Amino acid sequence: MTTIIGVLNSQGIAIAADSAVTVNSGDVKKVYNRSNKLFTLSKYSPVGIAIYGSSHFMAIPWETLIKMYRKQLKEKKFDTVEKYKLDFLAFLSKNISLVTPTSKENSYYSFALTVFNELKKNMQLTVENNKPVTEKMDVLNALGHISPLISKDLADYKTYIGKLPNNDLVKFNLADYIKEYSKPLSDIAKELTEEIAKEYKDFTFTEQDINSLNEIFYDLVKIEHIFEQSSGLVFMGFGEKEIYPSSQLVTVGSLVGSVIRYKVEKPSCISPGTYDADIIPYAQGDVTWTVLNGIDPAYNVEVGKAVNEAFVSVASEVESKIPDKTEAKKISDIIKGIPEALVEKLDAYRNEQITRPLVNILIHMGKEDMAEMAESLVSITSLKRKFTMNSSDESVGGPVDVAIITKGDGFIWLKRKNYFDFNLNRGFIDQYYKS
Repeated sequence: MTTIIGVLNSQGIAIAADSAVTVNSGDVKKVYNRSNKLFTLSKYSPVGIAIYGSSHFMAIPWETLIKMYRKQLKEKKFDTVEKYKLDFLAFLSKNISLVTPTSKENSYYSFALTVFNELKKNMQLTVENNKPVTEKMDVLNALGHISPLISKDLADYKTYIGKLPNNDLVKFNLADYIKEYSKPLSDIAKELTEEIAKEYKDFTFTEQDINSLNEIFYDLVKIEHIFEQSSGLVFMGFGEKEIYPSSQLVTVGSLVGSVIRYKVEKPSCISPGTYDADIIPYAQGDVTWTVLNGIDPAYNVEVGKAVNEAFVSVASEVESKIPDKTEAKKISDIIKGIPEALVEKLDAYRNEQITRPLVNILIHMGKEDMAEMAESLVSITSLKRKFTMNSSDESVGGPVDVAIITKGDGFIWLKRKNYFDFNLNRGFIDQYYKS
């Protein structure tokens, strides 16, 4: 895991990133503290990129892809950071031939796994709930009873998927999709069949069931939400025609067919008088939100739930004690409305007394102070992960890389770990702007 903190005002953006990377192999988990997550996107323009989540795309390290892009970009410049982002995504699409067939197949199984598990769980529940009924039947009648229920599970899930917001990335049709992924789709149907057959020996999916399964996994590619293993790409800095900094986030998922699944998130663009300054945590942002809001986000949610449940309980108790049901309902509704009003008042206090004063200072903060704030927030997050017992691992840690991007000075490193000694590698420096 990762934490990356961006601090923005009209002067520029300070960005800090930790170095921890978690590697999983079966039940074994290792954390290494030498990962690079912050890079210059161009050697000649004030634009950078940070990564979090998965450090690879389709088994190719993001660092490799970023440096390949930077090499082919050369001195080319774009008017906005958004255009750098779009050009990088186009570069990825043009280079999908780099992905090996094995990586593509493995990625598809990983992509489909979440929904496969949900379908499997739904079907297991259907089977379990109907065992008392079907145990009294002969095999043929039992199958006749369970088959329509399994078909309904598939139809209901297909309807659910169909209601989710779609992206506009998919250009291939269902027939092409089934042809390309015939083996994984067949494996999915086979494993689900075997699961149901544990209770219903001769169970098989109908042709319509198979069609529904194929359509479900085709519709998955089209949904906007990136639910599979993913990477966050943060593009930040200045385009040629931008005098204020911006941060553009893209969540990149799997490659399915010829389509890279990604979702463009809402950008953060400084505009004095409208949006003067901000602190943006990426990935693990709980500590940053605690500093900004004066309360831990998880604790805040639990307090809200507890307050609401307490007043609902009181309202129910009051309603049961008052004989006049009309009057009881009025009083009950008033009591139930108290939590919302209470939370609104507390939120207003938090905004006026904690968050806004900090942001107001940030508006006038100098570059060095912005960098110190970004680095400190990463370090505090690392400290919390190190000494908190309920953290599964120290998923934020290691040296903190810090950079400042301004319009005039470009991308400036304040702190950066290097895996080699520059004095022993003069050729690297000599060739940097030549390659």
